[in-house]
Amino acid sequence: MTSKNLPAPAAVGPVLASVNCPMGVVRVTVDPATSIARAEVRTDDTTGPAADAVAKSRISQDGNRLTIVVPEVEGAGVSGMTQTVITRGGRTTVTQTIGNVYGSVTGVTIVNGRIVTGGGNGVVSSGIEVLITLPAGSGVQMNSRNADLEVTGLLAALDLDTHNGSLRAGVIGRVKVRGHNGDNDIDAVQEWADIETHNGNTYVGSYGGGAARLITHNGNVELSAASAASGQIEARAHNGNIRLRGVSNRPELNVVAKTRNGHVSKH
Repeated sequence: MTSKNLPAPAAVGPVLASVNCPMGVVRVTVDPATSIARAEVRTDDTTGPAADAVAKSRISQDGNRLTIVVPEVEGAGVSGMTQTVITRGGRTTVTQTIGNVYGSVTGVTIVNGRIVTGGGNGVVSSGIEVLITLPAGSGVQMNSRNADLEVTGLLAALDLDTHNGSLRAGVIGRVKVRGHNGDNDIDAVQEWADIETHNGNTYVGSYGGGAARLITHNGNVELSAASAASGQIEARAHNGNIRLRGVSNRPELNVVAKTRNGHVSKH
């Protein structure tokens, strides 16, 4: 295993965790019992691209801002291939990343998600995990290309910009997501939500805020409005179904729900 941890914390109380992780999985836990932030970047690998990326990662805290920067997981060289295998929640995700390629790649054999033979150097990586524990009242700002985000506990605010990554969260106060490929699954939103993705489903289990904007090009949108919800709820899809619950006979709600190829359900 290779890991890097946050040095002695610089402040107590809520923090804004700024995370840049190109690949892997980021797990955030909000713990009301703690007053300081903790962070670790780790991999089960002791050598190889993932171990090198962990060793080069930066973790620092300046006042109430926690910064975590994980570099790109480099390929195995010219015509090299890096395979990352991440298992969580009974689901295994396999990603193959080819480094600099000149000409064509031939003769690669993959069995059960693992490289068996192939031209160049094949490298199997266990992937990178970023583990963060935050005090109550904290927020997260994350930028990623190929990393998933998992949040446990009540997070005050989330700003997520990702290309290929999914979001799984418990309760969030304010949430803004800009994604291209990936699902967004949130148990509850308390204040407002602005979620836009190109290919992915968006699910909000309980919404009690004052403004919601849920947009997807290819995917379904589901939201259940709690009694505290008010203001506008906008849900749009190009190819997908929209299902809104708890919005009927609610004059305090301005509901806009449209899909080009799909079905709209409002109850």
